[in-house]
Amino acid sequence: MDQPLLVIIGLLLFLMLLGSPVIFAIGFAALSYFFIKPGMTGMLDIYAHKFFTGMDVFIWLSIPLFIIAGEIMSAIGMTERLVNLSRLLVGRLRGGLAYVNVVGSMLFSGVSGSALADISALGPVEMKMMEQDGYDKDFAAALTVSSAIQGPIIPPSIPLIMFSALTNTSVAALFLAGAVPGLMLGLGQMAMIFVLARVRGYHANPIAGLNLRMALGIFYNAFFAIFMPLIIIGGIISGVFTATEAASVAVAYALLVGVLAYRNLTLKALWEILDRSARTSASVYLIVGFATIISWILANERLPTQLFDLVTYYQLQPWLLLLCLNLFFLLNGLWIGDSVQLLLFAPLFTPILAAMGVDPVHFGVVMVLNVMIGLMTPPYGLALYLGSTISGVPLGRIVVASLPFLASNLIVLLLVTYVPAISLTLPRLFGFL
Repeated sequence: MDQPLLVIIGLLLFLMLLGSPVIFAIGFAALSYFFIKPGMTGMLDIYAHKFFTGMDVFIWLSIPLFIIAGEIMSAIGMTERLVNLSRLLVGRLRGGLAYVNVVGSMLFSGVSGSALADISALGPVEMKMMEQDGYDKDFAAALTVSSAIQGPIIPPSIPLIMFSALTNTSVAALFLAGAVPGLMLGLGQMAMIFVLARVRGYHANPIAGLNLRMALGIFYNAFFAIFMPLIIIGGIISGVFTATEAASVAVAYALLVGVLAYRNLTLKALWEILDRSARTSASVYLIVGFATIISWILANERLPTQLFDLVTYYQLQPWLLLLCLNLFFLLNGLWIGDSVQLLLFAPLFTPILAAMGVDPVHFGVVMVLNVMIGLMTPPYGLALYLGSTISGVPLGRIVVASLPFLASNLIVLLLVTYVPAISLTLPRLFGFL
């Protein structure tokens, strides 16, 4: 590995460890290459060119559109409707509201595709209900954080869209591949709740006075949220529209539901939604632009080739390389955000694993699972910080309370890693592999 590349990687790691903003760390490290590498000073126009061309990809448009759709569905009261539907489905079980927390996240994932959006929208409602019902605040916050990481794996998924754009992998195949692993995360957490509910004496929490008319009303109120992912996934799989067009359809659908069905979406609320979505999207796009420069630098320094030669030299088997990458991503998750890991490492490792016979769709799901679990690992886990902010529970207490769910998530990760059929069966059935 050449000295300029070592300096840039070291500088990037050093700035992130210092707590510098991710955008600044990536952008500054990329810029330094043109001054450290001999003969590159006169080629600074490449920096600007790669920055803008990295963002100028059609599929990236789907990210702000899905963010807007999720914000609209949250603003029109979809979260409360989904929580009520979850109580209808699992509230009668021992530890009912804990199950509601997980099922609510499963249902909301089809609306937002974002773990942090899940925590922001469902977290206050779910944690307040659990606290009022006698659950520890630590447990309620930890469960909310853990259940939220299903969102970016169950389609529609923003991280899977990012992986698709970075590796030229089919979005439809990735969406189908993520469905079963995402459900497995939820089932693993529910299995943990089953044990904890009996150990700690949690009770059921059915809806009071429930009858058939009330049940039908709850289902009707939540129907529009359930139908939204069916439109998106069905349209993409059938080839009616692309992922970006699906995101546009999702926004139009959310607007129609808010204006015509629920009639509670105001112009003021819509402006606030657009403002929040623009700010979130801008930060993502800046990271994408700067990470594209880093990716070009790594390719220019032939790092992917060097890594492949290293793997070949030591004759690493695919199962061992996958294990090493799982540990690598999980350790990076302690201090690097999910989108940054995808942008930096997906283009780097996907060709290597593909050359070793690992399906890129399978690796995409494994990588996204890893970076999502990283959202709930200290000290950098953004989901932990957001859960602490919303609940008022100190970060350390949430970390301790989340350990059982972290264990169940890691078990699912190992199963998905070493049983490719879990993620690849659906894409094969629909003819995408």
